Amino acid sequence: MKTSKILYFAFALFLLQFNFALAQSTDSATVVSVETFEKMAKKKKNAVLDVRTPEEMAEGHLINALNFDFLDESFPEKIESLNKNKTYLLYCRSGKRTAKAGALMKAAGFKNVYMLEGGITAWTEEGKPIEK
Repeated sequence: MKTSKILYFAFALFLLQFNFALAQSTDSATVVSVETFEKMAKKKKNAVLDVRTPEEMAEGHLINALNFDFLDESFPEKIESLNKNKTYLLYCRSGKRTAKAGALMKAAGFKNVYMLEGGITAWTEEGKPIEK
């Protein structure tokens, strides 16, 4: 019984370290400030992806953003239709889904993936424009 608890603890510790390493890995999206995100979004060659649900996006979104709902089970298939060499700027409400979506995109071979630090919440707090 004691051995199984030790093994369980060791496995849990391994998973914790693995998740931390994954989060710190260079294979995740690059986090950028609201100001940098705004400058990058103005470039026509870059694509802005809102990874929130369509209902959340309808409440207000960044201008010219495309909706790629990270919670939709077909998200991995939908991103495969995108050009992996293009620059993608991702955001959600606060950044949690964006981090996961960005890591998934990087793992799928996307070269340039950036995420908005603080999500649309930070964007609106800085008085930046949104559209409905």
